[in-house]
Amino acid sequence: MKTAFLEESLKITIGEASKPGFTDDEVLIRVRSCGVCATDVKKFTGKRPSPHFPFILGHEPAGTVAEVGARVKSDLKTRDRVAVAPVIVCGHCHGCTSGLLEVEGMGICENSHVIGYHGDGAFTEYISVPPENVFKIPDNLSFRDAAIIEPVAACANGVFRAIKAPPGKAVVLGAGFMGLTCLALLKMLGAQVLIADILDERLETARKLGADKVVNSKERDLEEEVKHFTEGWGADSVICAVGIKELTESGIRMLGKAGKLILLASGAQGTKIEFDLNETHYFCPVITGASSYTNGLFLWTIDILARKLIDTDTLITHSGGLEDVEKFLEMTRDLEGLKKVILLGED
Repeated sequence: MKTAFLEESLKITIGEASKPGFTDDEVLIRVRSCGVCATDVKKFTGKRPSPHFPFILGHEPAGTVAEVGARVKSDLKTRDRVAVAPVIVCGHCHGCTSGLLEVEGMGICENSHVIGYHGDGAFTEYISVPPENVFKIPDNLSFRDAAIIEPVAACANGVFRAIKAPPGKAVVLGAGFMGLTCLALLKMLGAQVLIADILDERLETARKLGADKVVNSKERDLEEEVKHFTEGWGADSVICAVGIKELTESGIRMLGKAGKLILLASGAQGTKIEFDLNETHYFCPVITGASSYTNGLFLWTIDILARKLIDTDTLITHSGGLEDVEKFLEMTRDLEGLKKVILLGED
């Protein structure tokens, strides 16, 4: 089967791999699409080590069911259109048995295995996965759009942690794909949103997606702009869609009393942040991470994408075949475009 291999850092080659075997407890998926993610770029550049070389990246796949294992107890059948949730959980650690997965996200599993990260991924024609990770998608949801289910669900995990009832005024730091997706979700849920970035092109896209205010933080004092946007109170929520120490600490200062700061992006290994102990005590902010998705949010994301509630034509800027994997990884590294999707075969 045709496959994009990470041969070494910064080098992708296209070659043939053997069709994966699968057990009686697994499902074989014919991959039709797979998103390119910033996490893939960390592997591509060597910032996160790959378990072996050659290695197959890709953890945002959708496709069709090719075969169903004999012991699989589900209603999945061949030719079903499906999306694959990439985090495979162990089912027996404290995170899995305590119910935390459906509150915090699949990454809470102490023994989680992510396809395309801990093991070979989906920039190839076939993958085998547990049936619990396979979700049917409706006919009106294209494979291109289905390739962003996982990252949109991860953004939703952050947004639902951030948003208040009723929705108030939110700040999104970073207007890359994740930040713009958070903007789209916050607007869909009724929040007023200020979004900041240093790239005017991305801020123009934010305007198109309905941002109430955009700020180029290289040109203007972002904290002053937030103060003005919130009429002096401070933000009800701040979502950090980039993992930079100074920006995160600024985000804490942007919060109003009882505001929520959501760390949606990771930083460099060992990054520490500082905040004022007394202000934190008296103003009662919530500072929390948001990692991965829950099964409930994965299903909710399938629904909102199928109902065209998110402008995927704006968020997905490039699509291509396996031969474009290296180029798309380089573009993502260099902040060119937004979401890129690899397509394999007809929709």
